[in-house]
This record gives sequence, structure tokens and C-alpha cells, in this order.
Amino acid sequence: MPIVRDGRIRPFAVVLPLILSIAGFVLAMIALFAGTGSQQQALEEYHLIAINMSNFGHDLVPTPTSSGSQPTATDDSFWDEIQDGLDDIGDDILDELSDISNDIADQLAQELGISQWYSLHIMNACEGDFAPNATSPGAWYNTTNCTAQAPGVHFNLTDVLQKEIDEGPLNINAADIPIPSKIQETIDYLNSFLLAVFVLYVLGAAFSGLSFLSCIVALTISRSGIGRGVIAINIVISALAMLTLAIGSAIATAISKKGVSEINDAGDEAGISAIEGTKFMIISWVAFAVMFVTMLFWSASCCFPRRSAGTTTAYREKGTRASTDSHRGLLGIFRRRR
Repeated sequence: MPIVRDGRIRPFAVVLPLILSIAGFVLAMIALFAGTGSQQQALEEYHLIAINMSNFGHDLVPTPTSSGSQPTATDDSFWDEIQDGLDDIGDDILDELSDISNDIADQLAQELGISQWYSLHIMNACEGDFAPNATSPGAWYNTTNCTAQAPGVHFNLTDVLQKEIDEGPLNINAADIPIPSKIQETIDYLNSFLLAVFVLYVLGAAFSGLSFLSCIVALTISRSGIGRGVIAINIVISALAMLTLAIGSAIATAISKKGVSEINDAGDEAGISAIEGTKFMIISWVAFAVMFVTMLFWSASCCFPRRSAGTTTAYREKGTRASTDSHRGLLGIFRRRR
């Protein structure tokens, strides 16, 4: 079945931009509301950035690096065998001590009373622990708490850590644990863009939804074909959705990559690292891509040649009509003069 008939787009062809508009709207809403509401746990991985605190303070726990003094070697083979046996026992003991030390270090964040990770979303911040534990392959984010949902959220990691350490089970003064100031400066940099990103994603979701509604209107009122007016309206709406999502995705990607790089550099010695929100970036750019394709569809539809079937038929009928009056036209004038 042809998509174009008599220079007009057939209504069934609008199914393509309709589906794409739905996809763009859903993806923009996921990016916007990830980490909030009843889907905090399910959508936690769709964060802008996550700060890994599971290695924080490992330098506070000493690890055995040497086995102490070595026995003096003798020429007696009997004593040599005893010495070898003692060396083996000593190595086993050191291995056990090293494992215990590593276990203590892995759980140090929990003993300090802080979470193993903190994440930043468009509308809130969350925290929690890695499950089943931070060192397990394929560990996932177990959310324990999130801030209230609000546009332009301001997350202060230093204040959160100090409060949780002060309230933790260990009698430790948070001021005695050095937290690089550069980390909070980087988070403040991220905070400064969150309101702008929020506005852009709200507009992107709104225009994507409006594009979906416009496609439904085009399907219902244009049964014979979709004219230029409807196409022009859809071009504008889809272009606005594409533009806002493109700018929002670009800003989110840029600040996330910069934040991860600076936090990793500043927190290396303190055991603090950052994780980029890869899934958030994927759905953001896919939302932009589907709205870009939607705009291309409507733009291409505007380029099809237009002609009116009714006007052409009327012209054809008028050209083949025979004259029934011999006194009409120039021939009639000459006849009357004669």
C-alpha cells in the first residue's frame, strides 16, 4: 500500500511517528523521575552519577606486610625441616590475618555509619549499600534512603558524611577523617546544572507527549490525507522536543563525565570514587534520537509534490466540452457581420 496518494500522506503512515513519540515521552519521563516515588529501587541505576564510598577509610586499617624475623639457618637437615614447617605455618597465619584485615576494610563504611554509595538524580539524591556486598561480581544498588523530590536539588556529601559518622556506632569525630574538599566542590558544580537539566527534560517530555497527541489528531481528522498545515505543526512540535532533549542530554553527559573524572582524581587516596550514569545517558540520547527521526519523517512528508485531484479532473472535463452555440466566440462575431 503506497504511503503517498495524490500528493498527500496517507493516515496509516502516521503510526511511525506516533510510536516514536510515545518512546521519546516514556524515556524522557524515566530520566526525569528516576530515583523518586515507588520506583526508587527499580530505577536507581538511572542516575547522573554515583559516588562509591565502599573503599572509604581503608588506609585506617593496617595490613600485614612482613612476617617478622626469619629463623637462622643451620646445616642440620633435621632443623632445616623444622624451619620449613614453621615458615609454612607462619605464611598461613599471615594469609588469615590479611583476609581478616580485608574483611574489616570492606565493612568499614558500615561500621562508620555511612552508606556505601550516594547517587545524584535530576530531582533528588539517594544512598544505600551494594548487594550482596561491594566486592561481589554483579553487585547491585540496594537503596536505603532518598531525599525529597524537588527541582534543583542541592546535595552536600560532606555534611551528610559528617552527620552519619557522628551518629554512627563508633565514637569517631568526623573532623578527624579527612574528606578532600575538591570532591564537594565538584558536587556543587553538578548541583549548579540540575535545575537547568530539570527544565530541559520537562520541556522534552512535554513536547514529546504533545507530538504523540498531534499524531492521534492527524489520524482522526484527516481520513483522505494529511495536508501541509498538519505536517507543519508536527514539524515544529517534534523539532522542539528534539532540541530540548538534545541540549539536556548534552549538558547531563558533559557534567557527569567531568564530575567522575575530578572526583576520582581527588578521592583516590581517600578511597572515594565516582561511577558515571551510563544507563541514564543511554535513555537520554535514545529519547533524542527517536524525536529526531520523528522530525525527519514530518520534514520529508512536507517535500512530497502536491496536486488537487478535483481541480485536475474539472480542468480535463472543461477542455473536452464541445460548443453547442454557433454564435459564440470569434466565429459567431464574423458570422453576424456577414
